[in-house]
Amino acid sequence: MARRVTPVDSQERHVRREGLTMALYVSITLLAALSVAADEETDDVDVLAIIWGTTVGLALAHWFAFSLAVRLLDPMAEDPGGKEQLVAQLTAAVAVAAVASVPVLLLPTDVEQLGARGATAGCIGYVAYGETRNFGGSKARALSVAAIALAVGSVVAGVKHALGH
Repeated sequence: MARRVTPVDSQERHVRREGLTMALYVSITLLAALSVAADEETDDVDVLAIIWGTTVGLALAHWFAFSLAVRLLDPMAEDPGGKEQLVAQLTAAVAVAAVASVPVLLLPTDVEQLGARGATAGCIGYVAYGETRNFGGSKARALSVAAIALAVGSVVAGVKHALGH
């Protein structure tokens, strides 16, 4: 039997989708940014600057674009759920940056970028696995979806890197 979506469910799902989209978008972009710096001599501060600079830059750009689009679409309308969507997006962006920062803080300098890239890629897999399980997928299906999402996300990050970031 199909689950009936009520207006509240619809808004909650939309907010959740916005957060998940931002988490995936930041993860892919961070993978590309960290790949650009992989061949350079960096220290903890440099890698953290890449992680947080990229994340804050994306979050600010998204906040501006999101706010402007809402106002351009209908300048006089109330924006039900707009603030919740923005909070979900910003929370997801910060969560990915925080996860990517942990290896930089804990691992030796010679492997911190690899650790940060691994943690960032793990965010893609985690989101895909978690959401697949959340909606009733088996562990095997969730692992398959996560592996595919990770592979496609890595290819997208690779293309982004190859095109000059």
